Amino acid sequence: MELEQSMFGLSVMGSRLAGLNKKVALAGVLALHWFVFWLLNGLDKFLNTDNFFGVDFKNKLKGPQDADGLLANLGLGDGWAAPIAVIVGIVELVLALLFLAALVNLLQRRAESSDALSACLTLSVLFFAILSAGAVLFGDRAAMEQHAIFIIALLASRFVVGKSAAEA
Repeated sequence: MELEQSMFGLSVMGSRLAGLNKKVALAGVLALHWFVFWLLNGLDKFLNTDNFFGVDFKNKLKGPQDADGLLANLGLGDGWAAPIAVIVGIVELVLALLFLAALVNLLQRRAESSDALSACLTLSVLFFAILSAGAVLFGDRAAMEQHAIFIIALLASRFVVGKSAAEA
């Protein structure tokens, strides 16, 4: 009797999970993830202080006091750090907004929602390719590795979105 009730409980839980999966598709979760990723990365460029989060991108470009940063590798002065950070931050916030729009499309179950999400993922890969080129020019090999990992994650996300669209 206990085993039967236990199995019934698992069956009910399984059907509830299946119902949840129909309401919240993996593509939507991925859109939410990349929205938050780009939003926080973009805000990081503008709100980075001692009390905030993330990497201080401007200081990474300038370098620590008494040492040269990444800009010095190209013979550029520290005055370039703030404009570069602003440009990168704006692009990241635009990507966040695009992912938010794709997420809204997914939640409204619009026909083009998978295409919109795929476009956002493609733009993200393109942006990481541009950042990778910058990392090569600046001589920042650690950033190259990070960008490659993010590109792999974006390609995996793109694969999932494509599979989800084909199954729909």
